[in-house]
Amino acid sequence: MLPASHPLLYACAFRDSALVAELAHDPDAGGAGTGDLPALAAALASSAPPHHRYVTHSAAGRAHALLLAPPLALAAVSLAPQLPASHLLLFLRRLRCLPEFRMREEMARLALRLPFSNEEALAREAADVAAAEAEAEEATRREAELARGTPKREHGARGGAGRAWRRQLWLIVLVDLVLLGVLFAAWLAVCRGFSCIGR
Repeated sequence: MLPASHPLLYACAFRDSALVAELAHDPDAGGAGTGDLPALAAALASSAPPHHRYVTHSAAGRAHALLLAPPLALAAVSLAPQLPASHLLLFLRRLRCLPEFRMREEMARLALRLPFSNEEALAREAADVAAAEAEAEEATRREAELARGTPKREHGARGGAGRAWRRQLWLIVLVDLVLLGVLFAAWLAVCRGFSCIGR
């Protein structure tokens, strides 16, 4: 939970329609009007416009941000002037880079870094988030390659192993035939033909 003075009111992550992680403003601290936020975030996620990657909106003294990263949808709501939608969007982008099982525990730590004190801090965070996103995309791409490549490699390895075994078998048979031919030629040379048989 966040302290009462923090401008982030609510943040959550959905996988399809199931809640993955949630961070709410401290209800004991007098966060007035925060009871509707889970329903509002769910409505934001379910009514997201198609073909959009993110949506930001400010109304009634609140900033709303929604980041769509299928199959995840991440939403956040804050007090508008203290924590603008651009800061929320960076927060959600950073959160999206985490594995789902770590989102719940890391959400509060990332939220406590908000709001950014000045434009320089905002720019630095944007660069860090872009680097983290690139790293996460690269990791996802490698995992997908491994997932696609593993069955083929296993199938190819089995087929390759069978081919290699047959090739070795034929090589051994040919070496045996050559060796027998050399021995037969040596016997014929020593015996001067088949004369050794008759003696």
